[in-house]
Amino acid sequence: MRASNDNSPLYLPEPAIAQRVLGPRAKTQWAALAMVWEREGLPRIDPLTGCRYWPAVRAFLDQRHGLHQSALPSGVDGLENWQ
Repeated sequence: MRASNDNSPLYLPEPAIAQRVLGPRAKTQWAALAMVWEREGLPRIDPLTGCRYWPAVRAFLDQRHGLHQSALPSGVDGLENWQ
């Protein structure tokens, strides 16, 4: 996985997303697969950029394959008491 500060673009066009997700098979399969996965929660193409937000796509795929971090708290649990 790349570091969060590596200056890679966050919004990627469909060909770049397809290549990252599927590799060499990308051109023939991505459009149909993305349509199905959008119904499952794959982030849609952003209308302002014309691209998908890559970190959200990655998070969707990680969660789809059981790699989500369920141990993280869902919210702040209150102020710390250091005394």
